[in-house]
Amino acid sequence: MQEPGVDGLVAAEVAAAMDDVAQVLAAHGEPLDLADRLVRHCRQLLGADAVGLVVDDGTGSLGLLACTSDEARSVELVQLTTQQGPCVECFRTASPGASPDPEDMRRRWPDFARTAVAQGISAVHTVPLTTPERTIGALNLFLHRPGLLSTAQADVVRALASFGAVGLSQLEHVAQGRRVQAQLQEALASRVVLEQAKGVLAERHRVHPDHAFDQLRKRARSSRRPLREVAQEVLDGLAGVAPPQVG
Repeated sequence: MQEPGVDGLVAAEVAAAMDDVAQVLAAHGEPLDLADRLVRHCRQLLGADAVGLVVDDGTGSLGLLACTSDEARSVELVQLTTQQGPCVECFRTASPGASPDPEDMRRRWPDFARTAVAQGISAVHTVPLTTPERTIGALNLFLHRPGLLSTAQADVVRALASFGAVGLSQLEHVAQGRRVQAQLQEALASRVVLEQAKGVLAERHRVHPDHAFDQLRKRARSSRRPLREVAQEVLDGLAGVAPPQVG
């Protein structure tokens, strides 16, 4: 993989990712949509094997807002349950962190390392989502191979995390504070329904879950309804969602 910012094509891909996330802000969209785009772009741009995003649920506790795979979900949830692990530490300290190999993970976070290694994860990199006022959450990259990100890659992760923090904060200001906290809590609750609906569509039409999510998002926008409502309709067998278009 070529380093972001070094090759012109890769730099263009970073810019395209930023623009895609910005579309959610321009439309005053949903935190769930913004978070999903953010973790997907992190995975694609940086070659991470899995990416997760945890956020403050408004009560001082962390919740899983977005992830790219079942393995990311597993390792994130064990951290939130045990309150031990790199993403929890990153959120508490508001500082980036990294663990380059399984031995280091076992030494620092035994419970997390047990689950991570069982999932084939050998390294983790975490970056906080911060604004001048507070820490919103943490962006977490999981790798099957040991090692550290390059300087250029780390810069891209920080830029994406900063953009994500600004985006969530902007949605909060647009929504006048309290409402977006309710949206975040709703998004956390909606995640399970959304993941189930993605799985149903992916299995039904034999496509990647990302394509299934895109179809759910398009239908939600065209009907001006929340993602969770459309996803629930899929589960209830009422939506009549057309097969996702695969390019």
